[in-house]
Amino acid sequence: MAAFHYNYAIVCRIPDSFQDIQLQQADADPIDIEKARDEHAEFIKTLKKCDVRVIELASDEAYPECSFLEDCALAIGGVALILRPFSKTRHGEVAGIRKLLQELNLHVYEIKDPDAYVNGGDVFFTGKEIFVGVGSDERSNERGANAVANVFPEYNVTPIKMRGDVRLKSLVCMAGRDIIACGNSPQALNVLNQIRTTAQYSYKILKLDNDRAANMLYVNGRLIHRTRNEIGEKCYSVLDEKITYVKHRQDISEMAKARGTLSSMVMFISKHRLHKEIVSNIGPQDLTAYTEVSNF
Repeated sequence: MAAFHYNYAIVCRIPDSFQDIQLQQADADPIDIEKARDEHAEFIKTLKKCDVRVIELASDEAYPECSFLEDCALAIGGVALILRPFSKTRHGEVAGIRKLLQELNLHVYEIKDPDAYVNGGDVFFTGKEIFVGVGSDERSNERGANAVANVFPEYNVTPIKMRGDVRLKSLVCMAGRDIIACGNSPQALNVLNQIRTTAQYSYKILKLDNDRAANMLYVNGRLIHRTRNEIGEKCYSVLDEKITYVKHRQDISEMAKARGTLSSMVMFISKHRLHKEIVSNIGPQDLTAYTEVSNF
């Protein structure tokens, strides 16, 4: 089965406690909980346009960040790994995800190493291999990357050294089959250089002039990206001109105040009777002329 083709999209409703999350920017306006819920509702509509069945989990007031459920589990093909975010305040969120994945008949695995930590936002699956952002400051670590490798032995798993608390997929995401979108900050370019050096396969690179634009979702042949007001005219124009398949714009400006990204708000599932390896089937006819394209 081709990579990035999914049957289900799992999301979680926004609790009232969401408005109490520490704002990403100290001088930002307080979170408008109703606006955030409106954005979330529109996001669900967008997902449905991508030919997936959306499953909504109930919110839990004990976990303000439960709507960012990407950090709780990693699912590829018929296998799922329950993840372990560094923040212990989030560990209780995984129970509902675990139960649902089991009900969907996925092969669900747990991390056995007590010192392994990994957030879903640090796990970047290209369709052919996996990169895991690791660091020393309260984030995913190399033991967490090893846990991912143990559960998905058919894929090469490579640690990417990160600084600070930014997540790997806040800097790079898949924009299409074998096409990596990347931001332009020093950290994003450092990550891209590490990927170039360690990747086992060749990719095309779509460089964007800010990191915010690089976080996007490629699902069932469609691309979900943020709006013109959020990513700027230059990035928006590049995406509008160069991405030839169906695109959907999604405003998450209120969710972003709580460090929300498009990828953090959903978990995609490919449900099959048997565990199958997910492979990319890109060919020369699938590539377009990008503003900047380079082979590894």
